[in-house]
Amino acid sequence: MLQDIRNNSQGTVAKIIVGVIVVVFALFGAESIVGGLSGEPEVATVNGEGITERNFLRAVEGKRRQILAQMGERADPDLIEESLLKSSVLEGLINEKILVLDAEGKDLYISDEAVENYIRNIDQFKVDGKFSNERMQMILRNAALTLKSYKESLKSQFVIDQARSGLIASAFVVGNERDEIVALDRQTRDFGLATVFKSDYIESIAVSDEDVATYYEEHKDAYKKARNVDVSYLTIDRASLAESIEVDEERIMVMYETEKAEFVGEEERTAAHILIKIDDDTTEVQALDKIKAVEARLLAGEAFDSLAKELSEDEGSASAGGDLGRSGKGVYVADFENALFALAAGEVSAPVKTEFGYHLIKLESIETNEIPAFEEMRAGLEERYRKEEADQLYAELAENVADITYSSPDLAEAADELSLEVRQLAGVSSDTVNEIFASPRVQKVLFSDELVTEQNNSELIEFAEGRSVVFRVDALHEPSILPLESVKERVRDEIKVSKSAEFAASVGEAYRSRIAAGEDAVAVAQEMGVNWKQHNGVRRDDVMLNREVVTKLFTLAKQEQFADNIVGFEIMGGDYAVIVLNEVHQGSAESATSMELFSISNMLGSSIGAVDYRNYQEMAVSAAEIEKF
Repeated sequence: MLQDIRNNSQGTVAKIIVGVIVVVFALFGAESIVGGLSGEPEVATVNGEGITERNFLRAVEGKRRQILAQMGERADPDLIEESLLKSSVLEGLINEKILVLDAEGKDLYISDEAVENYIRNIDQFKVDGKFSNERMQMILRNAALTLKSYKESLKSQFVIDQARSGLIASAFVVGNERDEIVALDRQTRDFGLATVFKSDYIESIAVSDEDVATYYEEHKDAYKKARNVDVSYLTIDRASLAESIEVDEERIMVMYETEKAEFVGEEERTAAHILIKIDDDTTEVQALDKIKAVEARLLAGEAFDSLAKELSEDEGSASAGGDLGRSGKGVYVADFENALFALAAGEVSAPVKTEFGYHLIKLESIETNEIPAFEEMRAGLEERYRKEEADQLYAELAENVADITYSSPDLAEAADELSLEVRQLAGVSSDTVNEIFASPRVQKVLFSDELVTEQNNSELIEFAEGRSVVFRVDALHEPSILPLESVKERVRDEIKVSKSAEFAASVGEAYRSRIAAGEDAVAVAQEMGVNWKQHNGVRRDDVMLNREVVTKLFTLAKQEQFADNIVGFEIMGGDYAVIVLNEVHQGSAESATSMELFSISNMLGSSIGAVDYRNYQEMAVSAAEIEKF
């Protein structure tokens, strides 16, 4: 079990590290693996410079790994459309080549030393805070990269980034433009809002059978049943297998004894210390003299905890007599830890220097963790036993199901021989909600000729973790219009929804007309049963109000005629809103602090620069001579 934990930990780290390399592909295009040998076959040229087939295929593999990493544990390579993948990668390679050549034409450059320094400071290449060549090589191998190709990709990225950063940094916004934008952003508005909810009328809408029939005839395509199949299928579920397994008491006792034999208890030490800091007020020499003076008093017989309370400069532990509590290795800085674990219980160290200052360390006691008793571990051992047995049973069962159904004309033979149940499901289509047949892996083969025309059983498909299915198509049904009787109530409900929205709009328009004619908005709302609210000081970034309402509100200009400040419109879902714009309060940049104005200027400049760079990229691409092979 302990070894399993270590293995799983290493596997997780490996996944994270590969993910870091994958980010390079995502951020800088698929050509994170540039480089190649002259004379190799080429897939394209840009301004006469080739993109080699080798680099293209490596880039495709890199992009594939990126996509699979994003899919997570249920990644399925079969779901990646190969032609789209290759097309996307090639476009990325071409665009990056254009930008690299453009940057090189401007004599932009990054030194090898700068690239080396960047690599040595990547956290994922470090072990215990220090650069590890072995770790780096392992990560690069997992990402299908060589050190040379990785360096070249970084150089390309940095050179491109110089051009991008330079162009973006050159963009700016002048003060009066910024102030106008700030004023617009801080503008507020007062308005009244009447909302007519269609749900208030839906139950009162009467729909006759004739209305249903007419609507059905006019919208028949909306009631089309998609192409679908009737299927028979067998499933294997590892979790269900685990639940059915009876625990073998002798086996789990053997497992416990094995754990006990392999268990290495972690030593934990209870310590206290006295610290004299090295800081702006105390030099290293002065701190050493002070700690030696404390040491002398200890040797003279004074109590460690009393001296810690009196003299220690560690605010966190001094009041507790220097007590640091109990901990294992990996908690303290290296020099402190080495000194602590070299002591015997009751001993006090000589002065120890760390980045914090000088310490005297006292080891109070040593404790070693012991393996828990069998009964404490029983539940975990039983779970592990069931899992191991279920894994083996699942693998054997899956292999047998696959073998039998491959050559059998139906599923009955496998079901009888392996004690499985054949189930049926009718009307399975591309929009099914059944968890098995909605799986992309199943959908991919659902209507294949091999299953529909040739009437073969499917392969065994793992549609979820530890859950597999094999199925056959019993019947194919082409798209068809559902008969009126089967959708009658659905049609009736849709008519009600439509008519209630129309009625809500008519009520809203009647309300708008009356208040535009001069009637009191609140009184008319009460009379007509319309929801009315007054809102003051609303900003364009308000998140409490309906977004459609806020957007509409800030498209209105304040007009002299009252009626011209009233607008009605349908909002998403079929409700109807009427806005009465009362006042527009102009914002001002004067209320912003100098720091806010500085940040806004930078943000606006960066936005303008990003647009400039995007336009620059498009110009560079359109001007390039590109040939694909």
